[in-house]
Amino acid sequence: MSSFIRGVFIVSLGVIAVSVFSADREVVSVQQAWVKLAPPGAAVNAAYMRLQNQSPIAQTIIAVSADCCSQVMMHESRLEGDSVVMDHKERLEIPAQSELVLAPGGLHLMLMGAHKPLTMNDKVSFVVEFADRTQQIIVAPVKLAADE
Repeated sequence: MSSFIRGVFIVSLGVIAVSVFSADREVVSVQQAWVKLAPPGAAVNAAYMRLQNQSPIAQTIIAVSADCCSQVMMHESRLEGDSVVMDHKERLEIPAQSELVLAPGGLHLMLMGAHKPLTMNDKVSFVVEFADRTQQIIVAPVKLAADE
C-alpha cells in the first residue's frame, strides 16, 4: 500500500473515531425534570425541566415524544389581558453554553392523548429530537409540584 493511501486511511479512521465519540456525548444536560399530576378527568398533562447546553453552539429541539401519550407539543404560556394563552412552538432553542427553563407559566411540554391516567410517582420517558437528528432520552417523575 502506498504511503499516500495509508495516510488517507489513517486520517479516515481518525475522523470516524471522532464522529463516533461525538455522537455518544450528550451536550445537553437535564435537571429538575417533572410531570405535573393532573386533576382527575383532565385530558392533558404538562412537563417541565431545566435544559443546560454545554456546547459552544446552540442546540435546537424539533420534536418530543413520550411513552405515556400519543402526542407531545412544545408550548409557551403568556398572559393576554386577563387570560392565559398558549402558543405552539415548532422548535425550542437552547443557546450555546446556556440554559432553557421549562416552568409553569412559561415554556412547557404539553402531553396529550394519554394512554392511561398518570398517577403520583409514575415515570414518563421522553425522547427529545434535536435539529442535528440526535436524540436524548429524559425520564421524569409525576409529582404535584417541582419541589416534591
